[in-house]
Formats: sequence, C-alpha cells, structure tokens
Amino acid sequence: MFLKENNKYLTKKQNMLSNFATEFVTELFLDDNVSTMNRLIVATANVVNENFENVTCVNDILLKEYNQISPLASGRFVNSLREGRHFYEKIVKKFSDDEYIENFKMRKATVQALIMFLKEYVKPSSSIVPFDKKVHVFLWLLTSNYSFKEAGEKFGLHKSSISYIFHEIANLLSEQRYQFINWPSLEEQHVTRVKVNSRYGFPNCVGFIDACRLKVGSKRKMKDKPEFILLQAVCDETLMFTDIHVGEIGNTRKGKVFKESQLALELKNFLDLDNHILGDSDYKLRRNLLTPFTSDELLTSEEMKFNEIHWKAHSYINQAFEILRGKFMKLNHIDISKPESITTLIYAACVLHNFILLHEGSPVKEEAVSNDEGITIDTNVVTTALEKRQFLCNYINYIQNLQY
Repeated sequence: MFLKENNKYLTKKQNMLSNFATEFVTELFLDDNVSTMNRLIVATANVVNENFENVTCVNDILLKEYNQISPLASGRFVNSLREGRHFYEKIVKKFSDDEYIENFKMRKATVQALIMFLKEYVKPSSSIVPFDKKVHVFLWLLTSNYSFKEAGEKFGLHKSSISYIFHEIANLLSEQRYQFINWPSLEEQHVTRVKVNSRYGFPNCVGFIDACRLKVGSKRKMKDKPEFILLQAVCDETLMFTDIHVGEIGNTRKGKVFKESQLALELKNFLDLDNHILGDSDYKLRRNLLTPFTSDELLTSEEMKFNEIHWKAHSYINQAFEILRGKFMKLNHIDISKPESITTLIYAACVLHNFILLHEGSPVKEEAVSNDEGITIDTNVVTTALEKRQFLCNYINYIQNLQY
C-alpha cells in the first residue's frame, strides 16, 4: 500500500513538472530581459535536482522501512545505491584501526576527531547523506585515484552528489586553515632552533621553505604539455606546515611564486636578524632566508661544509611534502578544472596534514638535545645577507673543527 501511494506521489510530481515546463517555455520566449541560456540552465537544473531528490528520498524510506525500491527508480543507480549502503554501513563503519590507516591514511580515532571538529562549522541543510559518510567519501577520494563516478558506485551515490560532497568538505577544511597553519610563536621558534642546531649543527634556524609541483587539469582532456601549480610551504622540525601559499597555474618558478606570497612581504617582520629559514638555490638569498653557496668556480671546503649541513637541515620540508603527497594521492594529479577549487583542495590537504600530526604525532624521531646554544649576530658588523651567510659559514666550520 505504501509503495502504491508513493508511486502516485511521484507520478503527480512528474505531472506538476510537466506543467512547469510548459509555463517555463512560454515565459522563455515572452521575456526578453533575461538570458535565454541562463534561464534554460537554471530551470533544467531545478527539474533534474527535484526529480532526483524525490526518487532518492522515497527510495531511502522504502529501503529503510520495507526493503523495497520504487519501480520508477531502477537499474544501475538502484544497484549502486544498495551496494553503496552495504559498503559504508556494513563494511567501512566496521573497519579496524589498521584498515583505516590502509584506506584513509590515518587512525580511526583521528577520523572521528575530524568529524566532530568539522560538525561545528557545518551549515544546516536538507541533505539526506549523513555528515560522517560525507567525510569518509571525501577522504576516500583524497587518498586514492578514484574518480567521482567510481566513488559514487562505491558509496551508492550519484556522481554529482559525490562532486558536491567532495567540494563541500574541502571548503570546510580550507576555511579553518588559520586554526592549524600559523607562523610559530617565539617559544615555538626557540624549540625549533634548539632541536635543529642539536641535530645538524645549523644555528638559529626556525623553519624550512620549498615548493612542490602538482599536476592539474582534466585527465580526459590532457593537453600535449601538462599544466602544473606550485605549493609553497614552510615547515618546522616536526614537519608541521607553518605557512603555505599556492601559486597560479603555469607559474613553476619558485622565486616568482615566493615574491607573490604574503610571506615575502612579512618575513622581515616575522624574524629578527639572528633567525632565519632555509631555502634551496632557487630562492634569492635574503637576511632571513639563507640559501646554499653557488658559484661557477670551485667552492671552498668551508663553503662545501656549509652547503652539506644546510642540505641536511633543509630536508625537513622535503619529508613533509613526501608525506603530503604519499597520503593524499589526489594531489599527484588534481583532476579539477576551476583554479579556485584546485587551490581550495590544496589548502584542505595541508590542513589535514597538520591535523593528523597534531593527533598522531610527528614521524620524526625525537633525539636528546645535546647542544642548545644559539648564536647572537652583531648587527654592527653583519648587515647584509651575504655577510650573514659568510659569518654562519665561518661559525659552523669552527664548531665542526672543535668536534673532530
């Protein structure tokens, strides 16, 4: 009886939509003040969306109460709906901690903490998809090479719903980035200074900067030459990102991306002359951004020793990028067309990177601190970036000679 009544309801809705379509087409040719194409797109989207929601809603009730499917909805979608329900409700929810790490690249408790955190920022909606399922859908896509269509078949949702969910959760994470990605406080800078100097013998270092290239664009419409976007990031000795900036698509020069970032303007205000971050030779030497010695001629033994220790210490940021791309495989080829959506996704991944480290700890092995001494630089003697680098080169070699 219930099934018959709901079929009548859907038939009535279809008749209403038919009447709406007639009225719409009539207005379409009478009103010259509105773009015909825009009106057609909006109206079509509304009709499709309403039909889809009606059938989905009825089927949701039928499946829950009577384990039946309306005859008005049949075929592949219904099969995927059933399979998806089974996959998430009966399988994913029962994953062990090891299975969460394998499939979502984080512990079960971390995923639950993420859901609880994001729930505070979710806007009220009429979505029938539970929020915890949305987060799992997003993580499944981010940590795999699944397309929206493949994920839809896996979770029993339409491809368009999967796309909407993916961007919804990415936006939520991106909007909270200032809670998780912040320039270190003076106390945090001191901790980094001490640990880096103790481990590698490079004094007064509070961070490491670099940029990684990410492939972007449609996998189905690849051009002869793939497009790339640069993610610039600074991390500390725990591999936590403390600053991020995403360049424009096609701009693959680190120096140019750095100049366009807020960090380029604020670095001198963030750090005094004593402190610095380390960058590779693609960056321009600055008083607070130290790069290796480069020369067309042979470097001195002292300069080579400086470069060796610089390279070892700078490797923190490379480790951070390896973890980011290793966990979130979607970043290896971002199959999204809108530049703003690409940037949002990258921000979201960086937030999630820090969120995981906060809840699960850093993979960097803790070592006993054997040298907590920094070095004070006399600004009356050292005034330029070149002078500072040379001063530190002499100091590092002096300390190295004392140890051997």
